[in-house]
Amino acid sequence: MLETLLGLPGFIYQAGGTYYFLGKWICKECTDVDATDCVAMYQMCRDAKEEKEASLYFQKIRAYSDFALEIPYDPEKIRTGIQSLLDSLSPEAAASLEKQIRQVQEDIQ
Repeated sequence: MLETLLGLPGFIYQAGGTYYFLGKWICKECTDVDATDCVAMYQMCRDAKEEKEASLYFQKIRAYSDFALEIPYDPEKIRTGIQSLLDSLSPEAAASLEKQIRQVQEDIQ
């Protein structure tokens, strides 16, 4: 899962009850309520097969993720942060995160 996340652009994922910006350029907790609300709306629209609305929220989440980037870029810190997060997840939380990653991969295309 680590290499998959490091190959994807930043996105907001829910893992273990907390939201995180994760991707090739970012690994940090997301505490912005507007951003986390977009994740909930994206999931609801996606589950309801409302593609146009889901696409809108997908783009908003990508924008929030881009605005959250930290400079200078530190690839080792990002890799270590994501690995620590993955190691801390319960099997259920890891499965949920894996499902979210698959959905993002599908929607990026």
